[in-house]
Amino acid sequence: MRTDESLGRWPRPADVGVPLVVAGVQLSGTWLLAEDGAVPLDGARWPLVAGSIVLAAAALVWRRKAPVPVLVAAISLSALAIVAAGSADTAVSGIADGVALYSVAVHRGRRHAILGCLAAYAVAFAVYLPYARGPGDLFSNEFLDGVLYLGIAAFGQLRRQREAARSGLRARLADIERESRAAAEAERERLAREVHDIAGHHLSAVAVHAGAAARRADSELVAQALAVAAETGREVLRSLSGLVDVVAPRAGHGGLKELLPPLCQGLNRLGVPVLLRVEGRARRLPAEVTTTAYRTVQESLTNAMRYAAGAEVRVCVRYAPRAVRLTIENDAVAARAAVPALGGGRGIRGMRERAAGLGGVLTAGPTAAGGWSVAAHLPSGPRHRRGWPEILDAVAVAFCAFLPLLGFVPPDPLVTGRPAAELGLIGAALTIRAVPLWWRRHAPRAALALIISTDAALAVAWGLWSRDLLGLLVLGGAAELVAVYSLACYGPSGPRTWPAALAAPLPWGLGLGFLLVADHEVAADGPTPVAFAFGLVTAVVCTAPLTLAAWTLGVTTAARSRRWGESALDAVSARAGDAVQAERDRVAAGLNGTVLNHTVRLVAVAESGLAGTEGDAHEAVGAAAELARAALTEMRALLDAWEKT
Repeated sequence: MRTDESLGRWPRPADVGVPLVVAGVQLSGTWLLAEDGAVPLDGARWPLVAGSIVLAAAALVWRRKAPVPVLVAAISLSALAIVAAGSADTAVSGIADGVALYSVAVHRGRRHAILGCLAAYAVAFAVYLPYARGPGDLFSNEFLDGVLYLGIAAFGQLRRQREAARSGLRARLADIERESRAAAEAERERLAREVHDIAGHHLSAVAVHAGAAARRADSELVAQALAVAAETGREVLRSLSGLVDVVAPRAGHGGLKELLPPLCQGLNRLGVPVLLRVEGRARRLPAEVTTTAYRTVQESLTNAMRYAAGAEVRVCVRYAPRAVRLTIENDAVAARAAVPALGGGRGIRGMRERAAGLGGVLTAGPTAAGGWSVAAHLPSGPRHRRGWPEILDAVAVAFCAFLPLLGFVPPDPLVTGRPAAELGLIGAALTIRAVPLWWRRHAPRAALALIISTDAALAVAWGLWSRDLLGLLVLGGAAELVAVYSLACYGPSGPRTWPAALAAPLPWGLGLGFLLVADHEVAADGPTPVAFAFGLVTAVVCTAPLTLAAWTLGVTTAARSRRWGESALDAVSARAGDAVQAERDRVAAGLNGTVLNHTVRLVAVAESGLAGTEGDAHEAVGAAAELARAALTEMRALLDAWEKT
């Protein structure tokens, strides 16, 4: 078994594997370029270039332990390799230094990521400057370099944030047992308080009243005592049984759509009119939000049952964008002008703390009509802070907008001989088509649909009137790939979004179809519709693997990040809910075997005495007093046992 010390001394396989791949790609790519004559690697140039490549790749072995020095080494050695080669057309720039920059962004904070990005870009700019083939070439190359390094830094910082979030979830999972015990203890205290309030007062009144009646030979007083005992006993049975029934559903096992109706129906059966209304499109919420919403409704209904018995209660669940809103409101009690204060306020305080823990807010107080209202706003999505995600969106828009514009840039432009005004309109159209990628995370379906529609319209327009422009859509194909990835990663349907990967190649198919039509028109060797259909099908079949690969990457990314967090939160909520339910089951078992049993007998004795003779009534009232005292004794024993647990 390796110790922590040995782990710190020896690199991990991944630490070595990446440098080997980087070195292999750079060496082979540079050698092929040299064989093709693009890079003059004659004489002593090749050993110097190869040595710089190998050293830069070797430095990456320590990229996790010392990312900043490794970045400095990678930037310097990559620049040396380009200078030694005498040409910027090598497979060197942006590879080793890009990996090193990513490591800095992952293992260091925002400041280091930004400084590393600026340093890498400054060196790349200075090295390329002597080899630039005009201002257009310099601008396009350095623009893409800037987008590349900024994108790498953004990806690294997002990876750092995801790892921090996972660490927080792991710490949360480590506290499951403590939270479960705390939740069980809080539930035990709440149930004990309810049992004491419900049974203690009522049974004490029965014991005192029935005991006093038993000591006096007053038939009318005895009858009244028995009637009170029977009615009070039934009230205790309804309240204690209702207490167990109302708290039975398990929060954390299902959504609000499944949890709230049984809760409200349970109170309806107990004579408390509850109206449940759901507004907006119901959706699956994070486990902690579901649990907090359920507990808020449950506590509010319990308070309404205790302090506003008989008053109508209205529960409204409103699904809003990135949040769920709850309103629980009861009417005024008929015998009072206003609802009294809720005990010591611990229930309200607990609900407020739960809501605040999610970044939400809860308010509670009397209504103008004399009732009581609880309102909660619970965020159902991650707390949004502008930062690296928006930077990455901007990088995606800039890259996909600028890439097709390379067709205008000397020294090898794809489009020539057109007026400046026309080129400006074409460039504006190519730029605007990438703008929907700004909403690729929040509205991925709409972003992909707009890009496909725009590119299809451009393909048809240029295919009919300016077929030399169709090559620009090929350069702009990255926009479709980014949009398909975003839909798979951020879309609501998950794996069911695969048809988008087959729809994305449509503009390329239209473009190739029009090009084949042009060739057939020149050669006059076949029907034009057949050529168009062949080009359309061929392009879709040939490019679908690319879009499917982007879709697969998006689905995989979503599965590794978002769903892991949801499953971890589900586990936390389920474990806490199981502990609470076990405590409820224990309390219910204790009540059924003791207090409820004595109370049932008390009701039966009182009803029997009322139905019998005067002698039966005198005997029954004494028995009722004894049963009430026995129930109280058992209740106190239960409360003492729960307190010692």
